[in-house]
Amino acid sequence: MKDKKRFFYVLVGFCFGVLLTSIVWAVAGRRKNPEFAPQEDIVVASTENPNLDVSSSTEGNSLNEEGGTDAASTSEPPQSVQTFGEGGGSGTWDSNAVYTGGDIVSYQGRKYKAKWWTQGETPGTSDVWENLNIADGEATQPDGIVNTPINADVPRNTELTDFKVVGYYPSWKPDNLQSVDFGILTHVCYAFAIPTAEGNLLDLENPDTAEALIRSAHENGAKVLLSVGGWSYNDVPLENTFMEATSDEAKTKRFAENIVAMCEKYGFDGVDMDWEHPRVDGTSAKQYETLMLILSEQLHAKDKLLTAAVLSGVTADGNVYYDAPAHTNAVLNAVDFINVMAYDGGDGERHSTYDFAVACGAYWKETRGLPAYKVVLGVPFYARPSWAGYGTILENVSDADKQDHVSYNGMDVYYNGVDTIAKKTVYAKENLGGIMIWELTQDTSDKDKSLLQTIGKNAN
Repeated sequence: MKDKKRFFYVLVGFCFGVLLTSIVWAVAGRRKNPEFAPQEDIVVASTENPNLDVSSSTEGNSLNEEGGTDAASTSEPPQSVQTFGEGGGSGTWDSNAVYTGGDIVSYQGRKYKAKWWTQGETPGTSDVWENLNIADGEATQPDGIVNTPINADVPRNTELTDFKVVGYYPSWKPDNLQSVDFGILTHVCYAFAIPTAEGNLLDLENPDTAEALIRSAHENGAKVLLSVGGWSYNDVPLENTFMEATSDEAKTKRFAENIVAMCEKYGFDGVDMDWEHPRVDGTSAKQYETLMLILSEQLHAKDKLLTAAVLSGVTADGNVYYDAPAHTNAVLNAVDFINVMAYDGGDGERHSTYDFAVACGAYWKETRGLPAYKVVLGVPFYARPSWAGYGTILENVSDADKQDHVSYNGMDVYYNGVDTIAKKTVYAKENLGGIMIWELTQDTSDKDKSLLQTIGKNAN
């Protein structure tokens, strides 16, 4: 009897131990995978979306902003959950769906790419989602904007139908004027006049250089425009400054008057607006349009030009930028021409290829319907990711003019060599209204390898 009792106690103890061990393992498993949900609660996103573009998905990474790995990126999702894997597509974002690094979703008219494993985190509000700034489907039109038809009539100044060679000259390089062959250029943009939130402009940097530039350009038959803005000032983006300067009707009018006044004070032939960049969401596009229409009226009344630096329009993959429509049709009608920033498509070979340039030109001319003479194609005189000027690279790599990609300072850099610049110029000559350069001082003084000289030879 005692043996039976002993056996019974051992059996009960064994069963209790097994049960306790199972509970411990279950709890441990849930702590290891906090995102775990029961199988019936998982909604697996569909991959059946033939219209989804996933061509840029291989650029995804699992690094956080501090350069380390995020915890979510180093742990595998639960085995019971089906996920896409890097580069997959998922159509419209679903709060119950599971996504992994590289998955691309559509949400509120934009495309987003997951950086790591995620579920239930809303695109646009969480760091796990990278905003690709790509329009999903039909481009979103800005609020409060009347969809004015594009006016393709002959310009008020018929000289503008001639092929234009536009070059930006940076105000912070006052000693490089002698390096520029103004005989090739038709227009020069002096960069930059800096706006203030109050609707004023800071005093022009190196005004003596601006005046000398105007004299040299005029002696060679080129016009000079005052370029207002730029991406940033003292490393602070200027977008919010533009928004503040145009936040009400009175400030916008004063801002425009101050721009025109500086233009006249120094003898510029017009203004190039470089607000980078108006946006579709909110009031940005409307504020930009209001400013540009006032400037157009005032400058054209004084027989001066108004141009605008605009987004490339498409990505390096050919997707339309979400904010491209913020350069509204009314603005495109009001300006004499646009300078298309067909560069900075990304680091490496995405930076500024020939195909990217053609896609940019096609967007503004064909998709938006601008007459060819108004579309001026931008080309870079610098490399990415180093941002080194072409001339500087050539000093270190003697045959860099024959290539678009070399090793410089221990890194692979991509730029436009002589052949690519020639090819782009021919394309613009045959299809668009001109070539724009950022920026002139980054060229080489060697005329046989000069990018500006290459443009001159192919623009005639």
